[in-house]
Amino acid sequence: MTDKIDEIVDRTIKHTRELLAADAIEWSVARVGLERIGDGLAAEAPDHPALVRLRDFVVEQDRSRRKQ
Repeated sequence: MTDKIDEIVDRTIKHTRELLAADAIEWSVARVGLERIGDGLAAEAPDHPALVRLRDFVVEQDRSRRKQ
């Protein structure tokens, strides 16, 4: 599983960006989903570097939405 975590994180971020751009989902709902995905992946490989990218994406989105 750990060899696929990079791919999962990349696809998750890409898909979330697409949904947000299309106004197909609220950030609060997307955030919950991202946290669940991150928690599941962390259970398999807690120190995987891709998890940092996922967390950074969430923080980035939180900041950009606060500015709006």
